[in-house]
Amino acid sequence: MDTLTASTALSIVQLCISATMIGLYYAAPSERYTRLWAASGVLTSAGMTIIFLNISSKPGFMLTSGNSMLFAGCVVVWIGLRAFYEQKITFWAYSPIPIFSGLYSLLVSTDADFSSRAALSSISLIFVFFLCMHSLLKIPENLGLSRRGYARGMAILGLVLLSSAHIFRIILIVYWNNPSESEKLMQFNAISVYLVALAGTVLFFPALLLLYFERIKHQLIFSLNSKQEALDIQNRFVEMFSHEYRTPLAVIRTNLAILKNRDEASGERLKGNLEKMQRAVQRLVEVAETALESGKIADVHMGIYFDRVQLSDFLTAVISESIDYWGISQVQIELHIYSSSILHCDVKLLKTALLNLIDNAIKYGPQKGAVDITARLEVGATVITVADRGPGIPEQELELVYRKYFRGSRTGSVAGSGVGLYLVRRIIGQHGGSITLTNRAGGGTLATIILPCPPKVNNDNGISN
Repeated sequence: MDTLTASTALSIVQLCISATMIGLYYAAPSERYTRLWAASGVLTSAGMTIIFLNISSKPGFMLTSGNSMLFAGCVVVWIGLRAFYEQKITFWAYSPIPIFSGLYSLLVSTDADFSSRAALSSISLIFVFFLCMHSLLKIPENLGLSRRGYARGMAILGLVLLSSAHIFRIILIVYWNNPSESEKLMQFNAISVYLVALAGTVLFFPALLLLYFERIKHQLIFSLNSKQEALDIQNRFVEMFSHEYRTPLAVIRTNLAILKNRDEASGERLKGNLEKMQRAVQRLVEVAETALESGKIADVHMGIYFDRVQLSDFLTAVISESIDYWGISQVQIELHIYSSSILHCDVKLLKTALLNLIDNAIKYGPQKGAVDITARLEVGATVITVADRGPGIPEQELELVYRKYFRGSRTGSVAGSGVGLYLVRRIIGQHGGSITLTNRAGGGTLATIILPCPPKVNNDNGISN
């Protein structure tokens, strides 16, 4: 094999690998080592291209630039390797680049022969390869037979082949003094410098990619485990809370009822204060129940329990409960049912969703403002709407309000946890339905719930669509 063919093969492989290293930057642009490896890809590809285009030209500025870029790319690979393993990097790590460039420029300016320039390049590259091996061997963890251990071994083997190729090249330069066998020297040079180096390159750079992908895999596993641990802690807290909060709140509510009865017997002097306290306690109950229902919906392993209920009866019960909470003097709720139907739903969860919507309509609407609730049948679906006369929701926040803990810019001093609409969407979604929020032309917000109609029951107790 001639030198030109071998060098062409090595150049093509190196260019492909350089392009891959540049691509790593776009996979993880925030990591320092990917930025360094991308820079090394640019430097080595530019250096190889310049050298290949000027291989038959007289040594000069272009050849010096190409070799300097190629060497700089190798140094930056080593620095990126140190960054990958979180090893300390100082300014002096870059010092081999200007030293090599200066020495190579000196050889070119003094018309040094090819052997001298080749020896300098090989010695410099061997130095960098040993630095890379040192960084790989410094890893304190016991990788054993893991994929990371396999990748590290593959990278070290590639570096050994690269170093061996250049050591053999130096030996040829120093000890081959027979001009009559120059053709044989060129053959050995092609085998040692290009083919062995090609094998080392094919081992080393894919090993870096394998190390990178293993790092990403372990980061993802760690992230998933951390998330699961956080969810487990949250679920344990919710479970504990569900057992502990009911008793003290029940005691407070019972004693408030006793105080209210006594106050009614003595002229209702404290009626306003007691009603405020009762509403505050009810608010605590509501927030606690919302937290518990949120935990239930978030648990993908817990199903929902469907029942068949009459739409009108269900909505009447929901409105009655809302009026009991807010008081008949605080809210005006108008219900319009345009067609009777059967709901196929988890009654408790769907009631929680509607109470959240009614609660929002009352809180963010004007004092004693009306809340309009309508229900109608459409093709294959039941449509329930809840409309208020409040300030509405800014257009840019109509999708953001479904995010957990998000509080809109128009909530002002109104108390809230920011999980209500998040919970509503989750509940409606588990029923196979959808919810949309829009601003009414005359002011206020319109919440539209679309729920699929249940399957019809045949006379023979079979189910038909």
